[in-house]
Amino acid sequence: MKEWTSAPQPEKLPLVIRAAEPDDLPACSYLDAGYHTDYVWQMQFQEGERAVQSAFQRVRLPRTMAVAYPYPPDAVLAMLEATPRVFVACYGDLLIGCGAGQAERWSHAFTLHTLIVHPRARRRGVGRLLLDALKEAAVQDGCRRLNVTVQSKNYPAIQFARKEGFAFCGYNDRFYPNGDIALFFSLGL
Repeated sequence: MKEWTSAPQPEKLPLVIRAAEPDDLPACSYLDAGYHTDYVWQMQFQEGERAVQSAFQRVRLPRTMAVAYPYPPDAVLAMLEATPRVFVACYGDLLIGCGAGQAERWSHAFTLHTLIVHPRARRRGVGRLLLDALKEAAVQDGCRRLNVTVQSKNYPAIQFARKEGFAFCGYNDRFYPNGDIALFFSLGL
């Protein structure tokens, strides 16, 4: 697969969403999954003798923050190789996005492991098309729910999930290797 550098007008080719081939996976692992955000979901936690309370509040940052993906390319590649459902978005032979997940048959849920769109192709419907392919795969696998995990500071992904109908359903404050809080969202299929 080609890398999107200064290639002339790849958008003029038809966008194709397809199942990934093994040769696609290295290119997927090197897609730029970093993002910029002006907001975070800040957690407030109180633990008392009779109750435990946690709340999340959207907080505007004093300046835009650039955030790197929490996993290095070799970890992303290992995850993709171990995931049975991987889809890619391509303009011709130019790979611009990928999404991966798998069915958890015991719970009738499909876990979305990753959804990455090249920064130059974001906010153009590519993520939605990849999500649609993953939803279809989830239904084919007999799943009734689609679950996704997002960093609490990945406000663009939080907004995308909420816009697509996902509901907040929990968190883990020890989930990511870099110490970020994981937010869990779920969507009925």
